[in-house]
Amino acid sequence: IQMIKLKYQLRLLSGKIMIVTSVILFMSINSYSQPVSDSTRVLTVDQLLWFIDNYHPVVKQAELFKPRGESYLRKARGGFDPYVFSNFNNKQFANKEYFSMLSAGLKVPTWYGVELKTGFDQNAGTFLNAENTVPNNGLWYAGASVSLGQGLLMDKRRATLKKAKLYNEVAEAQQIRMINDLYFEALGTYWRWISDWNQFQIFSEAVKLAEVRFQGVRQSYLQGANPAIDTLEATIQIQNRVMSRNQAQLDYINTTLELSNFLWFENEVPLEITEVLTPPSVESLLQLEPVSEDSLHILIELALEYHPDLQMYDYKLSALEIERKLKAEALKPRVDINYNFLQENVGSNVLAGFSTENYKWGVDFSFPIFIRKQRGDLQLTNFDIAETSFGEQQKSLEISNKIRSYYNEQLTLKSQVDLYSSAVENYSRLLAGERQKFFSGESSLFLINSREVSLITAQLKWIELVTKYNKAQNGLMWAAGLLVN
Repeated sequence: IQMIKLKYQLRLLSGKIMIVTSVILFMSINSYSQPVSDSTRVLTVDQLLWFIDNYHPVVKQAELFKPRGESYLRKARGGFDPYVFSNFNNKQFANKEYFSMLSAGLKVPTWYGVELKTGFDQNAGTFLNAENTVPNNGLWYAGASVSLGQGLLMDKRRATLKKAKLYNEVAEAQQIRMINDLYFEALGTYWRWISDWNQFQIFSEAVKLAEVRFQGVRQSYLQGANPAIDTLEATIQIQNRVMSRNQAQLDYINTTLELSNFLWFENEVPLEITEVLTPPSVESLLQLEPVSEDSLHILIELALEYHPDLQMYDYKLSALEIERKLKAEALKPRVDINYNFLQENVGSNVLAGFSTENYKWGVDFSFPIFIRKQRGDLQLTNFDIAETSFGEQQKSLEISNKIRSYYNEQLTLKSQVDLYSSAVENYSRLLAGERQKFFSGESSLFLINSREVSLITAQLKWIELVTKYNKAQNGLMWAAGLLVN
């Protein structure tokens, strides 16, 4: 596992070193006049992932999750911001001032459900309500309001802030999941690109061999050594192999376009892979050993702890638990106590003449008799928690089984790759022996073609197995949510 992770960590360094040459390689061949060495022609997986990391729009989109989460958190914290208030009402009618009422102050919400407040009232008028009567210089007040029943342990503002903190953590898991899926898709396309290119090379070589053989058979026919039907058979072989080569070339061109979808550069400029850039050979990419059984158990443990999908389930359960506590608070009676000290405005020294005997207080009480709405809301939240818990258990099982599935697949494919490597070598020896017999007059053109077809089929199958093997290894890390390091 450490070796696999190290491979993806090296892409950062590799990408920085190759960025200049890689950008040039993606440019049009017509505008590129400098010679290119074989080493700079190959698009490596490290370069591919480096370009995705730094320039792909989906990665840029995923990076918005974190600042979005921070914005939600900032918005929720705004519920505890101190705020000033004021209102003024005046009524003039029939040359009389019915009333003039001014109220201004400051309120400071706190985390513990206590709201501190202070303010100033100045009221006057002929028809002023008696309860609004204050001294001529106005009246200062300072006090607090607190909920002793519903809202004592949890209220909407505290619940919103806690959820916002969870969303900030969810944003990171969403970002990892999105990039993890993008890597998996890109690497799958990358390996199809390698496979199609290597198959095209095999068919191209097969066409060359068929053309050389046709020339030899034709010369033998002209010299009277072979019948004319042998030239016809050689011609048919060329035609069949050209058709296969053309189809392989078409597949390679289309896969190249698909892979170009993952390559971007600065200022959202898309890059296009041209003929200057080629895939690596399949033989150079058989370096990763299968994950061992011990590593498999470690990988599953890491996945069950750090997989972004499971982390999102944990965050959702935490948010539902906050919601449950808020709904449980609604089962309590609402008891709000307000208490304010009163002080007449005496100029610059507000505290002069302060007395605890001047105050205003009150209690607000309410409680629904049957609390059916509140009990229903709480039950619905409990159902959501249970449903989410079942979903998390199912997702954990799916992730574990998906990891084991890729593990079994890569073990089987590795043995098949080794088996077909030996088969390709044996078919090559068989073809070489058949050619010697043909030149000595002990074989026929039909047998030569048959041996070549068998070799080509084995080579194509070997490339297919190597491609599947590497896809399975990438799938193993993707299923564990660890393709993004």
